[in-house]
Amino acid sequence: MKINFLYIFTLMGLSFFSNIAEAEDMKKAPIDTIFEQGNVNPYGKFFTGTTYLNMLSPNDEVFNAPIGNVTFEPGARTNWHKHSGGQILLVLSGEGRYQERGKTLQILKKGDVVRIAPDVEHWHGAAPDSWFTHISVETNVPNNQATWLEPVKDQDYK
Repeated sequence: MKINFLYIFTLMGLSFFSNIAEAEDMKKAPIDTIFEQGNVNPYGKFFTGTTYLNMLSPNDEVFNAPIGNVTFEPGARTNWHKHSGGQILLVLSGEGRYQERGKTLQILKKGDVVRIAPDVEHWHGAAPDSWFTHISVETNVPNNQATWLEPVKDQDYK
């Protein structure tokens, strides 16, 4: 009787830990991309939906080139914002959206490059039904500051 109880208890424990690992894998984007997804974005208050950030090259005094890998869950997007020094986006996977204030929405696909001039108000994010990953390159550092504005309204997003 002890052997059966121990066997069942062991199987239950293995199943529990297997479920934890599966739950962690569920948080990972189901897309093929070269860099690790990273953790939940610490700047999430400036986003609608969940995004993940992996800083590939943090800003420092030697290179002055912050480069981040940003992954967006379907429907996730930035608030309207601008960068005093500009920004470059390199699309790695999924389908995304980009829009400058007052201009037409652009559909983004793997391999697209978006060059955003200094102080241009814009937003970017995932399509409603697709994960999306891009590299964000901050330009003209160290004087590049992000100014976060209002969230993108759902009717404007769609």
